[in-house]
Amino acid sequence: MSQSKFSLNARAVLLMAISSAYPVIGYGAPAAQVDFSVGNVTATGSNGQSRTLGKGAQIEQGDTVNTNGGRAQLRFTDGAYVSLQPESQFRIDQYQFNGKADGSEKGLFSLFKGGLRTITGLVGRTNKANYQVSTVVATIGIRGTEYTIQYGQSITGTVGEGEIEVCNGAGCLSVTSGESYYVQGQEVKPVLTAKRTDLPPPEPEDPPANFAKGEERDAGGNPSPGFILTGTLDLTILFGDLTAGFLSGQNPGTFVFDADGNLRSEDFGSGAVALSSVRMYGNDGIAAWGTHLMSSGGTFPDISHFVVGLPVPGADLSALGGTVGSYTLAGSTPVTDGIGTAVGVLNSATFTADFTGPSAIATADMAWTLNGSPLNARLTGSGFGASFPLSGSCGGNCNVAAEALLFGPNAIRAGMVYGINNTYVGSAAFAKQ
Repeated sequence: MSQSKFSLNARAVLLMAISSAYPVIGYGAPAAQVDFSVGNVTATGSNGQSRTLGKGAQIEQGDTVNTNGGRAQLRFTDGAYVSLQPESQFRIDQYQFNGKADGSEKGLFSLFKGGLRTITGLVGRTNKANYQVSTVVATIGIRGTEYTIQYGQSITGTVGEGEIEVCNGAGCLSVTSGESYYVQGQEVKPVLTAKRTDLPPPEPEDPPANFAKGEERDAGGNPSPGFILTGTLDLTILFGDLTAGFLSGQNPGTFVFDADGNLRSEDFGSGAVALSSVRMYGNDGIAAWGTHLMSSGGTFPDISHFVVGLPVPGADLSALGGTVGSYTLAGSTPVTDGIGTAVGVLNSATFTADFTGPSAIATADMAWTLNGSPLNARLTGSGFGASFPLSGSCGGNCNVAAEALLFGPNAIRAGMVYGINNTYVGSAAFAKQ
C-alpha cells in the first residue's frame, strides 16, 4: 500500500456505496473457478440469472456467489483462494489480472453476509489499494496474505499470516499475524479482540479412510481454517527415497488431485502418469504431503516421500530479501525404511529461512522417535532461490541429509524431505508464522 493507512471520508463512503450498488461488469476471461462445492451453491450473474455451481464452474466479474446451506472454495486466476462458509453471499465487483502484478490488476469484492477465509494472490501486491473486501460495517484492505471474515450484524476475523487493515467511518485498525479483530458497527472503530474466528474448511462428503487433511492449530489446539488442493494444478514437487542412498530432488510439473485432495497423477512434460499407490498424510491448499510406493525393478518395492505445492511467485521470492521466515510443523509422513515399513515418527520440528545476509541460510531443529528411541538433529544449509539443501548430525555416527523448498504466496509454506543415515526417510510440511 502506498500509504500507511487508508481512511474513509464522506466521498470515499459515497464511492463505495455506488460501487456496491452498481458493480462494474467485465466480459473477458473468467475471474475464478470452483475448486470445491458441497450443497446448493449458486451464482447470480449481472443479468439476474442464477445457475448452480459445481466443481470446475467458472465465476465471472459481477457474479454473486450464494452458498445457501453449502460451502464452496474458489480459486482465482492470480492464485488467490476464497473459502465460503454456509449462508454466505459474496460478489466479485471488479476483477482484472493479466498474468502479472504490474499495478494494473484489481480485485474489489463485497461480502453481504456469512463468512470467508482467503489466501490472497498477486492482485494487490504492487498496489495494495487495488484489493478490497467491502461490507456494510467495514472494509478490509490487505498488506498480507491470509485472514478470515465472519459477518452478520457485526464483523469478527483473524489474521493467519501477514497483515490486513480494517476500516470504517470511525477509523482504521491494522491487524497482524495471530491477531483477531471485532467491528461492532459502521460508526464504531474496529478493535482487537482475544477471540479467534476459526472458520472450518469445506470437508469432502466422504473422505477416504487413509487421508488426513493438514490443519494448522492455534496455541489452544483449536484447528485453524484450511483448504485442500484439488483439480489440475501446476506445482513443484520435492521428493526423496533410498533407491541408491538418500536421494532428493524437485521438479515442476502438472499434478491432478481428486475432489478429496488425493494426488492421482503427475506429468513432468512427457505425459501424465497415473499414481495408484499414493498415501496422503496432509493437504492444506498450499502444500500436500504423502508417500508413493513404487516398483524399483528389484525384489522389493521402493517408497518415495514427497511434498508438493504451489510455487512461490517470483515477485514474492524477491521480496523476501532482508527478512527472516519462521515456520512450525504443519504435518509429516511416518519415518520409514526403503520399502515403506514405518520405523518412527517426527515428534516436533521448526524451520527458519534467513534472507538477511549475502546468501540465504536455513536452519531446522527436529526431534524423532526412531525404533523406540529419541533422536534429535539440527540441520543447516545455504539457499538457492526457494530451495535449501541441509545436513546435520543426529549424534555419534548418525547423520541427516535433507532438502527444503518454500511454497505459496509470500512463501507461506515450506516442505522438506530427509534421509537418516541413508537408511530411513521421511517428509514434513511447515507453516509460516
